[in-house]
Amino acid sequence: MAMWQGVGGLTTIAAGATQYWEYSYPQTGGVGATVAAPNFLQEQINVELVTSQPGVVQRDQGADNPPLIVYTVRVSNLGATDVSYNLNVGDWQ
Repeated sequence: MAMWQGVGGLTTIAAGATQYWEYSYPQTGGVGATVAAPNFLQEQINVELVTSQPGVVQRDQGADNPPLIVYTVRVSNLGATDVSYNLNVGDWQ
């Protein structure tokens, strides 16, 4: 069962722009497959936000700590106007 949660605060993306997001689960390391999708926080007509290039990065936290698993995704605004949103992520914990 997927568990969905909003991450990050409110952000505004300009028309034609792409923003880079990263998120992690430090208490458990990696959680396997995740899905990220933008969550509109204002009403806006004819704006399309898309996610692309999902990734996973393993970062060294030092000799006494396990690697930190960081998930990445890009959000692009394909619409003709700015819009505010945050990111929803889902995992199968």
